Amino acid sequence: MYDFKSVEKKWQDYWDNEKIYRFEPDSDKPVFSIDVPPRYASGRLHIGHATHYSHIDIIARYRRMRGYNVFFPLCFDVNGMPIEVNVEKKHGIKMRETPRHEFIKLCEEFANANIGEMISQFKLLGESMDPSIYYQTDAPYYRRITQLSFVKMFEKGLVYKAKHPVNWCPRCGTAIADAEIEYQKRDTALNYIRFPLKEGGEIEIATTRPELLCTCQLIAVHPDDERHREHVGRTAIVPLYGQEVKIVADEKVDPEFGTGAVMICSVGDKDDLEWIYKYKLQFLEGINDEGRMAERAGKFADMPVEEARRAIIEELKNEGFLIKQEKIEQNVGVCWRCHTPIELINKEQWFINILKLKDEVRSMADEINWAPEFMKKRLYEWIDSLEWDWVVSRQRYFATPIPIWECENGHAVVPKFEDLQKMDRHVDPTVDPPPYEKCPVCGAPLHGTEDVFDTWVDSSISPLYNTFWARDEKMFNKLYPMSLRPQSHDIIRTWAFYTILRCGATTGEKPWNDIFVDSFILAPDGRPMHTSWGNVVDPLEIIDEYGTDAFRYFAGNCTIGQDTPFRYKDVKRGRKLIIKLYNLGRFVKNAIADGITEPDKLKLMDRWLLTEYSKVVKEATELMDSYRYDKAIKLIENFTWHIFADHYVEMVKHRIGEESTKYTLYTAFLGIIKMFSPFMPHITEELYQELFKEREGEKSIHLTSWPEPILDEEEAAREGEKIKELIAEIRRWKNENKREIKEIIVDGIVDTEDIEGTFKIPVKIGIEGETEEKVMEIKPNFSVIGPRYRERAKEIIAYIKSTPPDELWNAVQSGEAEVAGVKITEEMLIPRVAKVYRGKEVAVLHAGEAVALLL
Repeated sequence: MYDFKSVEKKWQDYWDNEKIYRFEPDSDKPVFSIDVPPRYASGRLHIGHATHYSHIDIIARYRRMRGYNVFFPLCFDVNGMPIEVNVEKKHGIKMRETPRHEFIKLCEEFANANIGEMISQFKLLGESMDPSIYYQTDAPYYRRITQLSFVKMFEKGLVYKAKHPVNWCPRCGTAIADAEIEYQKRDTALNYIRFPLKEGGEIEIATTRPELLCTCQLIAVHPDDERHREHVGRTAIVPLYGQEVKIVADEKVDPEFGTGAVMICSVGDKDDLEWIYKYKLQFLEGINDEGRMAERAGKFADMPVEEARRAIIEELKNEGFLIKQEKIEQNVGVCWRCHTPIELINKEQWFINILKLKDEVRSMADEINWAPEFMKKRLYEWIDSLEWDWVVSRQRYFATPIPIWECENGHAVVPKFEDLQKMDRHVDPTVDPPPYEKCPVCGAPLHGTEDVFDTWVDSSISPLYNTFWARDEKMFNKLYPMSLRPQSHDIIRTWAFYTILRCGATTGEKPWNDIFVDSFILAPDGRPMHTSWGNVVDPLEIIDEYGTDAFRYFAGNCTIGQDTPFRYKDVKRGRKLIIKLYNLGRFVKNAIADGITEPDKLKLMDRWLLTEYSKVVKEATELMDSYRYDKAIKLIENFTWHIFADHYVEMVKHRIGEESTKYTLYTAFLGIIKMFSPFMPHITEELYQELFKEREGEKSIHLTSWPEPILDEEEAAREGEKIKELIAEIRRWKNENKREIKEIIVDGIVDTEDIEGTFKIPVKIGIEGETEEKVMEIKPNFSVIGPRYRERAKEIIAYIKSTPPDELWNAVQSGEAEVAGVKITEEMLIPRVAKVYRGKEVAVLHAGEAVALLL
């Protein structure tokens, strides 16, 4: 009985102790380097993690077997708001009310406490990451590379500081980039508001954001809108606040939305921003950093935005300005971390000029092999949609400090690249002295910025860190660009885009040759998994019940680039396959117990099997090379189950002592478990160690070579296929008819040994003459005879039973069969017609060109 729990733990410990998965810096082997997504150090393993990292590990194991020196680092992402939020919850504190470096220390402790558990989870998953090239993104050595790459971009003039409306998360208290905004559909009210006109009359405005009335500076209508043509040039008075605003004609206004008249505020959305620049309006503060109304809101000041909106609507209603409300669905931009609605707030921030680099990013992306190819379109769509530069500064604590010092006159300095390169850590401007005693431009004192980097500034330089950029030129030339970036499709616009941009701007080259884009794992019901919906699947529970290899079988069957519902049936099928491999191993072990030698000549069905095996090896290799592991595992499984086990093993049981059989069983089964080993590393290691290690020599199956095609005999393939199909047809006939077979005569095949061995009866080659159909037996059809002929039925039935079948049938066909004045017809008979060969009844079976007569 196969005990997966003890077997899997045994080999996980063995791989660790023997250091099986080590990158060898001095090796001459070609390198396959993986830019692994560092797992975020704040949460429990979920099904998406488990599946995605299984996919990456499948690729790593395969490439090792293909002769590559695989660079597969164990790494963790230890930065940013989720850890800060968890620390606030755990300790009941607020970041901004806690001393900066005390809070940072609590974040480090929280993350490091989680990392130990996550390393154990990776081990449980059978991951073959290399701990000797470990990194985490909060480490001084990693933060230094982040800063060095930023300094390089600063020196190229790609960094600037500006006061500009930025996406602001009031909950997190920081700016965020466009790529960090998620959009949620929410129901809201479209409010129709009456604006009195100074000249007399009124104009109606429809808005979802009445709380911004205090910043309204202009009203716009479409020039072709007949409803508002007379309003253009007039002055409106803003309800509740009384400021006078002009009405202008602007083609950007959508006349189909609301009333066709738009109030322009600072800043409700990006359309407002475009109009503010176009009409040179002021940036008036209506909402502050904390998501509360600013002083300009008057008596609504200091109210949270949602509360102020309700209060202002009530006031508009009381004052007679609110005409009506309509319920509409709206796409609301929210923070990707805490899902708080984003505000556009005018803030001074640091930016990287990404608009200048759009064409370069697109060009480099085109040099990269995308798997699947259609995912590249998502990056192009994101590049085409970009309107703003990347705001990279964050008003947080736990992240890489921006290495900038400023003077009171607005001059900024960074450390010299060469000086920072010599250091063994990053710099922190909140505690470290500036790189110059005073501002080199004006001589004023310098003070360090308290801002930190957006987490993607760190994440986007993982290829630079992994390849020893700015540390070891020889290693950098060996490893850069990296071979592969595996990642999920939801972060194409962030991690993929920023990595290509940052690494390209720093090195002038693409960061990797290939990018493998994975998808989401959905609940079994096809929906996203949510705790509140009760449809979350815990991978640790699956592994505990079915084993890691069974879970990885499910992962291996997920189609690249396609969201996949979790399927329990796949895990259960994986478990059955594991047991099948284990039992096949028992059979092969007994067959080769006396050792094997390569025979001088292989028998036909052995050559057939090895030719089919070689086709599978060739096709599986091509599929794995192109990251189509899902098709590869199906191909390997089909061969194992339906060709090797169902046919070959069954047909050679009678000759397992022969050298040709033993050699074929050994060769094919070793190749099978090698091909399965990237997917199911534990069962294949168990079988390798027990059956093959002594002869093969390597201390782990995962250090052996991927199999190669070994035979290509099309004639053997054709002949073997006919024999295989003929045996299958004979088996089917036996099972359906439950009759013994005394002899088999075949035609259209050249070898009968395995047919004889399978059924243990004589088999002759050569059918002489033709078979003919003969009526072997005739029974009366009582349902016709009884009702129709009543008194004469007994006599008719006696006649049918007593007359020889062929004589009776011929008489009926000629119209001469008659008894008791009744003519016997076919409908009164139930004949059994059979094939006859040389006077004996036979069953005739066909398998392609092959024919078998069963006597």
